[in-house]
Order: sequence, then structure tokens, then C-alpha cells
Amino acid sequence: MILWSALLGVVGACASAAPAPAYASDPRIELLGVVQYLSGERPELPSDDAYRKAVEGAFGRWRGHPAVALWREDSRRLGGMNGRGIDLLYCTDPPELARKPGPWQPPYLDDPAEAERFEALLAALRDFARKSGFSAFFSAHRADYERATARAAAEFGVAEPFAAVQKYVGLPLDADARWIVSPLFVPSHRNAYITPYPDPVTLPDPGAARFSVVTLVAYAPGRGPVGDVVTQRHRAALWQEPLFVFVDPALRAFDEARGGGLESYYGAEVAECRSSGADCAKNWLVAALSARLDAAAFGAPTNLPDGRDPRRDAYMLALSERLIEYEKDRARWPTLWEFLPRLMAVFPEKAGLKPAPAPAPAPARSVRDLFPGRRAAETPR
Repeated sequence: MILWSALLGVVGACASAAPAPAYASDPRIELLGVVQYLSGERPELPSDDAYRKAVEGAFGRWRGHPAVALWREDSRRLGGMNGRGIDLLYCTDPPELARKPGPWQPPYLDDPAEAERFEALLAALRDFARKSGFSAFFSAHRADYERATARAAAEFGVAEPFAAVQKYVGLPLDADARWIVSPLFVPSHRNAYITPYPDPVTLPDPGAARFSVVTLVAYAPGRGPVGDVVTQRHRAALWQEPLFVFVDPALRAFDEARGGGLESYYGAEVAECRSSGADCAKNWLVAALSARLDAAAFGAPTNLPDGRDPRRDAYMLALSERLIEYEKDRARWPTLWEFLPRLMAVFPEKAGLKPAPAPAPAPARSVRDLFPGRRAAETPR
């Protein structure tokens, strides 16, 4: 059985709301999966023959619907950068698919023409859902979704991945996280988003909402890899995006507290990447953390260096070895934030630099303390 996964975000729930189950299905994503199936883009799904026959019987006559044509057009035009699955989670369930209230807008729609195309797809999806009776189909097949969810969760082998991340970091992440399982929909490389994104530069005051992470899982038993493999090891989907909730603000706060230019600490090459959208330092750190979480959960890491990028491999190995120090002495290092100066020293060491030691970090009770602002009163979803 193979899992292919993608990470993305939606608006957070209020603190008093009951936590969602870690793994679940979602009618918005399954609706998009039906349209994707009718477009012919993923003929290998669904791999469950009974469910395939049910989907074909219920929706086969709707292949000529505008929603299918618009999905096909978006998919061809955007290729691996199609983020419609992410954007749809900023809407209510079908058939209404109304925009959720709140300040957080769907990503990838800064271009007015792109926003207009998304609105056209939304209108077509509403019409498709109403005319095809999608909601009744989804309700009638809950057992199929529950079965796929249970199998996917069993393959992942971690009942509460977010709890494992928080335990490893040693700080509450002030977030909720769940993994949405679909036997139909396969997202693209635009597969990751947190709402609101925990960047102290763009979000100096974390504001009213909890950070929220949702992981899409396309489940395909016995069919091999499905779609474009975004995470090279599917287990990385358990850890990757929740880790960014800590790593992004922590590195920003670390650099600010340390002072000095990026180049004098990271070296010219890594500093240039750190200041760009690629941000090698951040991504290598998340990869190393994912490998160590794998080791804790399964006895061996799966997100190991693979020889394709020697520079990345060297930093990842060094970061992983430093994290083993952290794991062996949690009495000394109760949180990853307190260990961060020791961990980040890998970068100047690998660059052959000897910068001044980073100061001891200020105490933090949660990830919110890493922001220059402080948390405002929460509002419900």
C-alpha cells in the first residue's frame, strides 16, 4: 500500500472546540476528486473497484459539465502548481461552497485573473454538486471513506502525529492539525499551507486564529506511487508542515536575537538561500527533524540523504547528529528552542566560520512567545 500526501492549511478553530480526529475525510476534497476523476487526469484512481463503479455510476454522465472542463484547463495550465485543493478548503462544504468568514484568504490568488478563474471553478462546482446529487452520494459512502481513512492511518502507523511533533519540540504549537484522506483526489506540488502562516515578518502579531495544518492523503492500495511524489518519503507528510509552525518563527527569532548579518553566520552560499524563498537552512532543518521523528516513531529514519544533493546531505547529516545530542539529554534541553543555538551552530561550523556564540534564548512557554507580538483573543471559526 502506498500513500502520497500533500500539506495545506485552513482557518483554525477556537480553543474551546473539540479537537478534530487526526485522520478524516472531507466532502470538499472528495468533490474535487470526482471532478478530477471525470477529467481523466488520474485513471489509476480510485483503486477500489467497488468505489470506482459507484463513482462512475453516479457521475459518469457529468463528464461534459463545465466544472470538469475548468478543472482540466486549470490542471494543464498550472501543472504542478495547481493549488485548487488548498483554496477549496477556505470554503464551506458543498453544495454551497461559500467563502468562510475571517481575515484569511485562499493563497495563490494574488493575480486578479487567477482569482477570477477560481471563482469560475467555484461556481461550476456548486452547480455540479447540486445537479449531480453529490452530497447524497458522499453521505451514502461514508463507510468507504472511513475504511480508506483507517487503512491510511494504519499505514502511517502514528495515531497522533501532531502530538509527537509537540512532544519532540517541547513546546505547545498553538495549532490544530489533521490529515484528510481521499481515495480519489491527488493534489499537485502546491501542497503545503498553514493558516495563518507563522512568519513573524508578515504576521508580527499572531492574531486571533490558531495556526492550522491539514494534510491531504491520496490512498491507493496496491497501485504504487500516485501522482507527483512531493515528499520523497510519504512518512515525511506526518511531520513536515507541523514542524514549520515551530521552525519558521524560531529561526527568525534566533537570527534577530543573535544579531549580525546572515553571511557572517551561515556563510555566503547558505545565507543567500536563507534570505530567499528557497531558504535552504530552514528546509534542511525540517528535513533533519523529520528524519529524527521517523527514528523515534519507527526505529529508523526514512528521510535520509540520498546522494542527489551532496551539500544538502552534508548539512542534514550534521543536523541529525546534533539532534541526537538533544534527544539524549532532554533534562538539560527541555525544548528545541533552548537547544537551538547548539543546533544552529552546525551552519557556521560547516562553513568554516567562527562567529560569536549566540546568546541563550529567552524562555518560551509556547510557539507564540517566539513572535514579537502576542496572541489576541480568539474568535470561532
